[in-house]
Amino acid sequence: MVKLLNPALLAALVATATATPVAQSNDSTPTAGGGVSPTDPAAIKALQTALLLAPGYADRQSILLPNPPDASNITFQFINNTVTPNTGGTIALTTLNNFPALIGTNVAMAVGFVNPCGLNVPHNHPRANEFLTVISGKLIGGLILEQNPGSAGNVAGQPKPVNGPLQQVNATLDNFKGMLFPQGETHFQFNPTCEPALFAAAFDSSDPGRTQIARNFFSAYPDEEVLIAAVGGNLETLDPARIERFRKQIPTAFAVQIESCVKRCNIAHT
Repeated sequence: MVKLLNPALLAALVATATATPVAQSNDSTPTAGGGVSPTDPAAIKALQTALLLAPGYADRQSILLPNPPDASNITFQFINNTVTPNTGGTIALTTLNNFPALIGTNVAMAVGFVNPCGLNVPHNHPRANEFLTVISGKLIGGLILEQNPGSAGNVAGQPKPVNGPLQQVNATLDNFKGMLFPQGETHFQFNPTCEPALFAAAFDSSDPGRTQIARNFFSAYPDEEVLIAAVGGNLETLDPARIERFRKQIPTAFAVQIESCVKRCNIAHT
């Protein structure tokens, strides 16, 4: 049997989570704060704790909306934080980690600001399906198909393992066109134009996660022998020295720029 939360404790948690009002901003530029969910780490943690301990919807509602008509705790401001010139772009992501109201909802949202020639590097979301829609500009969406012929090895009566690249599907996305990227599947988006693009993406998990394929594969672990064996064991193709160079060069950023497009668009590097 689930033990209900003590009313006095619940009241204390509600008071903690809502004690500090969010300051209003007079700046017309969208910023975090000003009638939106708290951004202070301590306030976020208090709200998360209160919601996780709430036994029912009525308790959850009293935590999130203690002072009607104020809807701050269920309102989130997405911000374009691409402040450095000549970058691939940035993403504003709302999950249960920065927007506690999503706890228990199985939803999350992202707004991506993809600069000219920007590539949202190949990645997957281990805990969520993604449906991405382009709001302005143009993107090419790419999805690597899940294909494993002969993946069980040389088994009698089964197809032999086949080396070579996996198949990929692409779609040109613009004018509110959307594309589905299934949970765990490797995908990317590329802006082939000289103008910025904007997308919105919905997830069916409030904690979708993100794994960047190249960075994970060439991480410090597994060690070099494992990586070399995984790519066929050919030391002329990949050796410990090359692996070490890859590890230092692979970007951690959400997006990078593709060099051929940068030259075509005459984008100057600073």
